Amino acid sequence: MPMRQDMETDRFEAMAEDGSVHAVVETTSYIQMVTFRGPAGWVPESKSYRLDSGDAVEQAADGGFRIAASGLAIRRMA
Repeated sequence: MPMRQDMETDRFEAMAEDGSVHAVVETTSYIQMVTFRGPAGWVPESKSYRLDSGDAVEQAADGGFRIAASGLAIRRMA
């Protein structure tokens, strides 16, 4: 069975439609690839997002994000 590991890979501020600012945490899930010679290393598998408060954040098709619980659209600040 392959080993998996989640790691925080980014943290950024995002502004909502109503002007409020939220801290978003990006977590990348890695899987350890194994060959006949042994471990080949960790390979990124997927990314997930949440607010620093723990609320789930969904990535939107337009490149922005949406807070799952409230539906509030947020966009990464430059």
